[in-house]
Amino acid sequence: MNALPSSSSVIDALQRELGAEGVVTDPVELKFYSMDLMWSGPVATAVARPRSVEHVVALTRIAAEYGVALVPRGGGMSYTKGYVPGDARSVIVDLTGLNRIVEINETDMYVTAEAGCSWKTLYEALAERGLRTPYFGPVSGVHATVGGAVSQGSMFFGSGTYGPVAESVLSVRTVLGNGSVIKTGARANRGDVPFNRYYGPDLTGLFLSDTGAMGIKVEVSIRLMRMPKGSAVASFGFERFEDLYEAQAEIARHRIVAECFALDPFLGGKRTNLQSWTEGVKTLADVAKSRGIGDALKVAKGGTRFLDDCNYSMHLTVDGIDDEDARRKLAIVEEIALRHGGPIESTIPTVLRSRPFQHVGEYLLGEGGLRWIPIHANLPISKVPEAYRRTMAYYESKRDVLERHGIKTGFSTSIAGTDMIFEPQFFWPDELTDFHGRYVPAEKLKAFGGHPARPEVREAVVGIMRDLTGIYMELGAVHQQIGRFYRYEESLDPVNFELLRQIRRLVDPQGIINPGSLGLG
Repeated sequence: MNALPSSSSVIDALQRELGAEGVVTDPVELKFYSMDLMWSGPVATAVARPRSVEHVVALTRIAAEYGVALVPRGGGMSYTKGYVPGDARSVIVDLTGLNRIVEINETDMYVTAEAGCSWKTLYEALAERGLRTPYFGPVSGVHATVGGAVSQGSMFFGSGTYGPVAESVLSVRTVLGNGSVIKTGARANRGDVPFNRYYGPDLTGLFLSDTGAMGIKVEVSIRLMRMPKGSAVASFGFERFEDLYEAQAEIARHRIVAECFALDPFLGGKRTNLQSWTEGVKTLADVAKSRGIGDALKVAKGGTRFLDDCNYSMHLTVDGIDDEDARRKLAIVEEIALRHGGPIESTIPTVLRSRPFQHVGEYLLGEGGLRWIPIHANLPISKVPEAYRRTMAYYESKRDVLERHGIKTGFSTSIAGTDMIFEPQFFWPDELTDFHGRYVPAEKLKAFGGHPARPEVREAVVGIMRDLTGIYMELGAVHQQIGRFYRYEESLDPVNFELLRQIRRLVDPQGIINPGSLGLG
């Protein structure tokens, strides 16, 4: 049996195609690129930074020739091993060099951007023209890329009305593992214009929410809409989860909120870094610029102290064609919410809309430097109460473990179209990783002082995460950013998974693109 080519041979081949500046081999950088927020894998052989579609095609040829895997990576803002290498003979493909906005078509109302373009860059370029995509990014949009969000099934800004990012996508241009390049939707037609997602079977959907398993996306085309000229924000407090749920569920069915999320007593308290969103001169300046000095003064006066006076809090934004339209929609929401709870200061949605894309260092740690990680279940509205009850019962059964290890728990709920997202979150004492060192401000790291390594606590947190995903699987939950963490194959009908496996073999016969993601070899 022939020996596999050496790592140095692979690196030489990469440098011939991309140039020395397009290949990272520094051990410190390789270690960082081989981890996400929660997991570390084998350290990759190299990081490749392509700057063109032709570069990406060349990478597939090199991977096939030298027997290495290609692991696509966007902004790196995930936690499910979606881009963590499963084997050291991997090349991480950093797509942030493919960051151009290719076309803004105001006549046919679509935008095409390269996969490495950040959501903040896209949003600001469109806003200058009075335009927006329906879904317009995650909170981490300073770093998160268009291709990464499309691969991960991202949702947040605009999702209350327009659902996850996939519902806004018209076409993707993807380099397959066999080296060919596919364009989907109407872009595959002779006209090469991505004005419509559907022309025969929906091949676009094959490459959405795939965590990079089906190919390396290089361009994405997304619907455009006129930037709403009116918006309004509101927040409400509730004594019981049942009250919060009834209000949020009814609001979801109206599908008129752009964003709507809720926090439990722990996440709403001073025990997390939520308050950092609403502090500081820059925040107040952003609020004043986008919403006026009156709202800025309210933020300065209120902070997040109002959250101390309620158990559960719900925060939302509505958009309208003008201010009157937004007020009419808000009146509907208020009528629903006030039947179950009461009004509180709308500081949080005010800040989020004035500065929509937060630096991730703002929220990667809990109070006192505790590690933080979320999981989630995307559920039909009717299943959320059972998810809540079973989660609380599970925590009660694990009370000794939680208390012994100092593990804190909270949860949020949010609306995505007419689905609801139930998102448990965990905080625990443990050493921080290079991921935290890269993004958390140095002064904050110094103030926290750090914690020693607590592998036994980390193992307990992972066990809790896995147990809860098993509960949600029984409820029929689906997930975004599936990666290698959520039990996709186990939860899916075998016929469906086998079809996906066969398609993967067709487009990537040697299995070089992100092997292991989605449970695909």
